[in-house]
Amino acid sequence: MLAKPHITLDAYDLQIFDLSDIAKVFAQNTKNSDVILLSGAVGAGKTEFARRLIKAKAIHENLGIEEVSSPTFSLVQTYEFHCCKISHIDLYRVNCEMELFELGIPDNFFDQITLLEWPEILETKNLSRYAFIKIKEAKKLEFHRDLTIKFFGNSWDDLSRALLRSRYFNCEKK
Repeated sequence: MLAKPHITLDAYDLQIFDLSDIAKVFAQNTKNSDVILLSGAVGAGKTEFARRLIKAKAIHENLGIEEVSSPTFSLVQTYEFHCCKISHIDLYRVNCEMELFELGIPDNFFDQITLLEWPEILETKNLSRYAFIKIKEAKKLEFHRDLTIKFFGNSWDDLSRALLRSRYFNCEKK
C-alpha cells in the first residue's frame, strides 16, 4: 500500500441496510479509473457490498440488472452501464500476482470502475489511487459489520464528503 491514506473513515455496528446505503453512496460517486479494494474474512460481506453497489448503479441508470453473480469461479464479472463499466473481480483463487498479469486484470483498471475482492495478493504499491475497504464482523452485535475505508491518492473528496454526510462515519484526515 501507499505510505499513508489521504483520508480514513470508520463506521461501527452497521446493519445490512446500512451497507446498502453506503454502497449507494459509492455507486453515485464513483467513476472510471476508480479502484475499490474489498478486504475481509470469508463471509464478512465483500461480495454483498459489491453486489449492492452494482445494483444501486443499475437502479440509478434505470438498467434491469437483476442478478449480480459472485465472480469466485469466473474471477471477473463485468457490467456495462451508460456512463461506465464495472468489473467485479475476486482474487480468492489466484495464487500470485503474476497470474493477474497473465489474465490482463491490472490493464483494465483505468477504463472502468474496479471492485476487487481479496486484494492482499495485489502489489498496491503500483496503484497511485485507490480506496481500501476493510469489512469485519462487529464485536458487539451478531450480523453487524464494522467498516474502515482508507483513501489513497487524490480526487476522493466528493466520495468521502458524501460518505461523511451519510452520518455512518467518523473521519481521520492525514
